[in-house]
Amino acid sequence: MKTKVLYTIAVIAVLLISVLFTGRLIQNKPVPNSNDKTENVLNVKSQKAEYSKYEANIKYRGRVYSFENISLSAEVSGKIIQGDIPFKAGQEFKKNDLLIHIYSDDVKASLMSGRSNFLRTLSSILPDINYDFPEEYEKWKTFFNNLKVDQKMPELPQINSEQEQIYLASKGVLTEYYLLKQQEINLKKYTIHAPFNGSFKIVNREIGSVANMGAELASIIRTDKMEIVVPVLPEDAKWIKNDDEVILIGEDSVKKGKVARIAGFVDQSTQSINIYVNYYPSESQAFFIGEFIDVKFSDNKKIEGIKIPREALLDDNQVFIIKNNTLSLKSVVIERSLEDYFIISGITNGEIIVSESLADVPEGTKVNAII
Repeated sequence: MKTKVLYTIAVIAVLLISVLFTGRLIQNKPVPNSNDKTENVLNVKSQKAEYSKYEANIKYRGRVYSFENISLSAEVSGKIIQGDIPFKAGQEFKKNDLLIHIYSDDVKASLMSGRSNFLRTLSSILPDINYDFPEEYEKWKTFFNNLKVDQKMPELPQINSEQEQIYLASKGVLTEYYLLKQQEINLKKYTIHAPFNGSFKIVNREIGSVANMGAELASIIRTDKMEIVVPVLPEDAKWIKNDDEVILIGEDSVKKGKVARIAGFVDQSTQSINIYVNYYPSESQAFFIGEFIDVKFSDNKKIEGIKIPREALLDDNQVFIIKNNTLSLKSVVIERSLEDYFIISGITNGEIIVSESLADVPEGTKVNAII
């Protein structure tokens, strides 16, 4: 029992000595000076706002189309005969080449017969015209002499009096004349000539087959004038004008074109505005219909603003500026969007703009600007 009491007293003494020693150490610890506190300040890449003029540099990708794509349909019926060139898909032709010829010998013979009958009618009334309308005789005689059964009908002489018109109508001259003119018009429908330089895109009939009225015989495309359709974002379309020269960039060639027209609406499927560029290929064709090429617009146009990296823009229209080493948000106007940069306005010359991404840093943060 006595031993247990002594053990307890010893433990209590050790504890008291430990407490006294710890207190002495705390009292002797130096108190830190409040001025020794350090504050962490963020270093950020920055730039001084300076307005300059930049090229608009509008570049998009467009597709090459033929300026004209025409379906050739038969207006008459008959057997298809070879024209000036092979009637095959992919075959090229020149303007005014005979593309399609439908058998028309019987129609020509009927027309020549009608002209012969008309000559007979005129020859029978010339003596009466000389007697009743002597002042009009020479013009009708000249008209008669100019008539040929194998040539196009000459223009009808001018009728100068009501009596002359009544006489010609009663003899059937006017009716016969205009029937022959109608036959001449119909004869032209048996031949189809090329309206431009181009090639056959699709051929639906073979030489020797019979063409029915209204049947589509072939489809042709124009190759001496092309059109490039370029979808452009609305904010870029404002820099483009009709007749602007553009640079056309293909795989192996660079050519010039001209803006022909600008769509006055936004395409709902692409949310872009179509720009139509005309291009006249030289004899060595640089681009092919259907291929995609790069189109560079407005080399001569300048945009005034401040160029900043894309990552410096916040919430589509704000940037951080630094005032008194503190971050402050400021709204800006985007004048032009480039591949890696924005050209903006709305900043005062000389202000310090943060040129890196600080998406998670709050406004009011203390920073050091590194320019």
